Amino acid sequence: MNCTELESRLHPYVDGELDVGETVEADAHVAECLGCRGRVAREREFRQILRRQPRESASDELRESIRARLGRSMRWAALRPWLAASTVTAVFAGVVLLSALRPATPLVSELVDSHIAFTQMEESSEFASADPWAVEAWFRERAKLRVTVADYSMEGIRLVGARVAQAHEHRASYVLYEKGHTPLSVFMVPARVRESDLHGARVSFRGHDYVTLERKGYRTVAWSDGEAIFGLVSMLDYGGLLKCADTLRAERARDARL
Repeated sequence: MNCTELESRLHPYVDGELDVGETVEADAHVAECLGCRGRVAREREFRQILRRQPRESASDELRESIRARLGRSMRWAALRPWLAASTVTAVFAGVVLLSALRPATPLVSELVDSHIAFTQMEESSEFASADPWAVEAWFRERAKLRVTVADYSMEGIRLVGARVAQAHEHRASYVLYEKGHTPLSVFMVPARVRESDLHGARVSFRGHDYVTLERKGYRTVAWSDGEAIFGLVSMLDYGGLLKCADTLRAERARDARL
């Protein structure tokens, strides 16, 4: 197994999902390749941090609705003994559902978890650079991703670096900036997700619509251009985030015309 083959299997390898033969080949390559060994170590560190993040559970309203239905089923079983067996089965299934129910993590919430995990890592960036052109070229070579890396220097925000991420089972780009000591994460997820599928408050800024949402103390601004979802995550105020979103949107439109 070479570097390119390991990269294409990185996530299933780290998750222990490869078959025995591929795992042995990957282990042998990682033992010999310093670059891939570091890549695997960073991916495992990221997963450990991500697992420590609290998960969102079912809402109180949904749980209460399930409890009410279970109560009605139990009362019905008491009145109709001949239906008890099937009702008990249904009740048992409902109890399991109530205890284990956990809705799929919305995309923006997933990006917040990734922001927290990446910024807590010792090496937040896989590729460190303050040059937007160099970062764009790195994404093209590293992951075949066409990424627009916005220049926020006029806002006092400096580019730190980038890495290839994963969101909603899609390979995504992650670009890290900092304003002072406050990190700003910019994600691009190549997925055909409609803006109507994004959860949050909808706002208009300079003629464009965005979705804003707060999760775990972080502010987010997201939108879709029909080909990809963009998400900004930071503790910066919404005014600053919307300006950054508008700049990225304008620069991406410019790149599309070139």
